[in-house]
Amino acid sequence: MSDAHQTAFQEALRRAPSRPGCYLFYDVHGEVLYVGKAKNLRNRVQVYRRDGADGRMRFAELLQQADRAEFRVTDTEMEAVLLEDRLVKLHQPPLNVLLKDDKSFLLVHLDTRHPWPRLGLARRRRRGSGEFFGPYPNSGAARRAKRLLQKAFGLRDCSDHTLANRRRPCLKHEVGLCSAPCVGRVSEDDYRDALDGAREVLSGRVQERLRAEEERMHAASENLEYEIALRARDRMRALQALAAPQRVRLDADRDFDVLGIDERGHFALLEYRDGDWVGTRHGRVPVVEAPAEMVSELLPALYRGGQEVPPEILVPALPEEREAIRGWLRERAGRAVGLHAPARGEKRALVRLAESNARARQGEVGRAPWPTVAARIAERVHLPSPAVVDCIDVSHLQGKERVASKVRFVEGKPDRASYRRYIVGSGEGNDDFAAMHEIVQRVLRRRGDDGLADLIVLDGGKGQLSAGLAAAQEEGVAAPPLIALAKARKGRGPVAAEERLFLPGRSEPVILEPRTPERLFFERIRDEAHRFAITHHRRRRENLRLVLEQVPGIGPARRSALLDWCEGDLRRLRDGDREELLALPGMTADLIDSLQAHLFEVLP
Repeated sequence: MSDAHQTAFQEALRRAPSRPGCYLFYDVHGEVLYVGKAKNLRNRVQVYRRDGADGRMRFAELLQQADRAEFRVTDTEMEAVLLEDRLVKLHQPPLNVLLKDDKSFLLVHLDTRHPWPRLGLARRRRRGSGEFFGPYPNSGAARRAKRLLQKAFGLRDCSDHTLANRRRPCLKHEVGLCSAPCVGRVSEDDYRDALDGAREVLSGRVQERLRAEEERMHAASENLEYEIALRARDRMRALQALAAPQRVRLDADRDFDVLGIDERGHFALLEYRDGDWVGTRHGRVPVVEAPAEMVSELLPALYRGGQEVPPEILVPALPEEREAIRGWLRERAGRAVGLHAPARGEKRALVRLAESNARARQGEVGRAPWPTVAARIAERVHLPSPAVVDCIDVSHLQGKERVASKVRFVEGKPDRASYRRYIVGSGEGNDDFAAMHEIVQRVLRRRGDDGLADLIVLDGGKGQLSAGLAAAQEEGVAAPPLIALAKARKGRGPVAAEERLFLPGRSEPVILEPRTPERLFFERIRDEAHRFAITHHRRRRENLRLVLEQVPGIGPARRSALLDWCEGDLRRLRDGDREELLALPGMTADLIDSLQAHLFEVLP
């Protein structure tokens, strides 16, 4: 930012109104960088008039990018909280806490509108469509809970249409996941009892159901009803698996959440239902401030959308706008919500537990903003911060049908219009170095079409980098921005275990630490290049198969043998030596005549 812009920005902060409301920071392109709220806007924004060197993460970045400030006043603190929620949803500012809304979290759904209620998963709570439980901290946990509930209670998950039209039990009944109400294998009373059991478990009362199933198993065993006892035992095992993630059980059966924040802005929200720790949500506050200020930003982000608001929330510090936030939470929940910062006792111990969970997940959150990633890449590769990054990957199938791809990311996002595919013509067998030399040469020759990227990443190690640099020298491109990315490999020592960057003029690789923004980006662009090359490879081979399928008598086994022999070039089959073709499995003179006649017709 220029000195003039910096002066204007600081002057706007100095003239902020002494009223409740929200403040918006914009970058030079007019995009919203950050939205905040305050009981008193003038007092709140004075912290941004500092130079950003007070040790708080991301302050310097925020102040460097901010070009102008805008203020929107409200009559009350409560209105400021509501306005901030709407502005964050509208602008999606990169330096605010942006959590996925309720459509990204799965809920377990009991659809009770049918005589035989259905067990399923849902993204949203819909009134009048049954009962919803959750949300679960991730989709895997929700799907696991559904599967175990089916195993324990045999509730159907098929559609109403399927239920009405089945004439015999499906495979799920055979493997013990459904009681088959579609064909009358279970009575309505037993199905209702199973439904009640699922409700108990989903409400957190797993131990009660376990005791009931244990009593049922013992009673059935005493009456020599071993099949019933076996089913009860299987249900117990499923219920025990359901209870396994609940690592903490409190004496009091109550619902509450516990928020913990570490020194670097990582947070963990522990969710307790009926005294059981049932899930954890993790993330990071982009701009690290005082604990009370981070709590003020986090609470609206954590409970916006369809997220369940418990009766009580424990936090490490109470924000200045605590009454406004309590009012906002009350509006979301339809009842009073307790907001407490415990100083001692069991509740304080729970906050410390949440803080420990936050520290344990450092670095395991989503992608950082591109300016941060670019700056870290520049630091690692000793080049200016890149905006355009290409990645080149060579793919083959056992040395045959070799193809290559080049993908381009612009400011961290795929630019699919600039993706390119190549058929590799040079080198033999698994000679990846010759293939990389050829593709880099072709990319550099066509740099006038797409422009040269700020950084070109080659999938490979020292050999691929040397091949790329040799190609650049032959093309007369001085100091091209080439590096090589080598996958993590098994072995001894940190170098063998982690992703590595090979740079021109350096014998030792640069190690990319796990979960760092630059490593996550490099892994992402390499995976995209590999996916694009493999897709081309598979599509090309499938097209060749379609040509051979038109020849009578050429089945799957013969097609595979022919494609392997010709290495993906059907002209070799058309012009190939008959004796060599006859030596292939299943080939006859008549088949060869038919094949070559067909290829003469379809190939140029």
